Amino acid sequence: MVMDPSGPPTPSSFTSTIAPRSPRRPRLGMHITLPDPTSPTSPGDTGETSEMPRYPAVRSSTGSSDSQHDIPTAVNTPWAHTPSCSTGDLTRGKDKDDKDWESPAEMTQEEMELRERSKEEGKAEHQGEVGVGVNERKEMLDLGNGLEEVIIIDWLPGDPENPFNWHPYRKYLIALVGVVITALTAANVTSIAIMTTWGPDWFGVSREGFVLSLTIVMIPISFTPMVLAPLSETYGRNMIYQITSLITAVLFIPQATSRSYGGLMAARWFQGMSSSVGNSMVGGTIADLFRAEDRGLGMNLFSLMVFIGQALGGIVGGYVGMYWGIQWCYGVQGIAAVVSCILNALVLRETRGDVLLSWRARKLTKQTGRKHVCVADLQRKSFVTLLTVSLIRPFNFLLTEPIVTALSAWIGFAWACIFLGGTSVILVFEQYGFNAGELGSMQAPVAIGGLLGFASNYHQEHLSAQAAKRHGGRAPPEARLYWAAYGGLMFPLAMFAFAWTGRPGVPWQVPAVLLCISNWGVYCMYSGVFNYLADAYETYSSSAQAAQSFARNIFSGVFPLFAHQMYIAMGYPQASTLVASVALALAVAPILLIRYGKTLRARSKVASALAEMPR
Repeated sequence: MVMDPSGPPTPSSFTSTIAPRSPRRPRLGMHITLPDPTSPTSPGDTGETSEMPRYPAVRSSTGSSDSQHDIPTAVNTPWAHTPSCSTGDLTRGKDKDDKDWESPAEMTQEEMELRERSKEEGKAEHQGEVGVGVNERKEMLDLGNGLEEVIIIDWLPGDPENPFNWHPYRKYLIALVGVVITALTAANVTSIAIMTTWGPDWFGVSREGFVLSLTIVMIPISFTPMVLAPLSETYGRNMIYQITSLITAVLFIPQATSRSYGGLMAARWFQGMSSSVGNSMVGGTIADLFRAEDRGLGMNLFSLMVFIGQALGGIVGGYVGMYWGIQWCYGVQGIAAVVSCILNALVLRETRGDVLLSWRARKLTKQTGRKHVCVADLQRKSFVTLLTVSLIRPFNFLLTEPIVTALSAWIGFAWACIFLGGTSVILVFEQYGFNAGELGSMQAPVAIGGLLGFASNYHQEHLSAQAAKRHGGRAPPEARLYWAAYGGLMFPLAMFAFAWTGRPGVPWQVPAVLLCISNWGVYCMYSGVFNYLADAYETYSSSAQAAQSFARNIFSGVFPLFAHQMYIAMGYPQASTLVASVALALAVAPILLIRYGKTLRARSKVASALAEMPR
């Protein structure tokens, strides 16, 4: 497949611009009023009818993990967040009281000349074809340099430069390369469990000191996305992918070649910052490429690769460390990171629609000498404002929104148990006389559980669709939690059984199967929470997702620090029983939300305001 250049679209890549409105109907001095999703009614909404309907932003039926923060901005969805009807029609069709002014009889001399010029440049309009042409309008606006004439452009349906309209093969190839970054990030953090077999001696530190190299990665992974989010909105995702992936690969060099513990910790800290895009931004790329109704497979694939990557970290790390030494555990990951960099350079391109449209506007400005902007340019906030909201709002949600608090604690504990399990699984299966490679392979149940969860999620989608039919086409967010509730019970019950079967008198396959079931439950919980928060908080789902992601990563970084001591001091069955008991107590969260979620959302200022917004 031949991929498009990564830079801004060239003039020949987009279809013709259409001349401004005829002087017979001047529209000078008009300013655009943009909708504000923080209030039920957008400013400028006078209740008047318009030929162009005001659609809300399209949201994923499976949730969106778009890493951008949720200050209102134009998204790459046709007509999403468009100006209200008081600004007039953005389409180049007919106004309510206008004739078809694209007709040659109605066109001015200037319009006819521009049209002929476009034809000569190979960008002729196609009458009657939906989505061909540039959606533009001329206004007098103050963009900081005084009142000036500005041409506002937006996507038309079917525009070939809109990522939604790219060829499916191209979209899935980009998504596949993106989820490779996700898998490598997951493998990097979970490999530490098996690497504790050699790490303390290699770096001359205690076991806990070496495990701290996991914690020091998870902390920047938890907060760096809050900084990268506004950067990806302003400058695009592709540049961030290329730079951070290169940094991640380079930082494996000191880990593989040095025995300095201080150097290891410094490299791991900055690597946590750069590799955070694998957790935070890939889901946003998938949301860029696929419309809501087509996004399910991509988002499920993203979730699955998190689990597969966690399994690979233990499997590959165990055998590589056993035969080649710990330095090659880092070396192999570094080689994989270099391969990822090459794939990124060859395949990844900018996918954020409003960034691409902004590039087009700048190209048109340079080409025509007239100022062009896109809707997103008018709505974009300053970087400082974006950064402030990205850093503050997630913590506000975590502390003041009971739904976010409960779900973050629930999924945070479950997710941390996967990392805690890296230690407990090694201790349990050492009793069977397994070597390091075989012990690392006991992370395979994480991947198997993920595959089972991937399959069961299709039934969850069916249940959500049935709920939507019963509720007039829009399912309540609680319909996303049916399998999450099952998973919340599968996880602790399987852990109870694992606690008392993981002993030499019982075949090792029995606790291994129970681990598969336990991780199946965690996958269902992860997917359910992700989608519930997306549906319940809609425009502000990024902040809700950032809150639960912060909780997950902090819990995951802290739990392994005391796992080994806890299992040794309490005994393996007793320690696993304690973990399962806490998980069982927290499993009440989704069940209560299914029963009382509507009431809780009604008491939430954010969720209730969003529920009242016009659809």
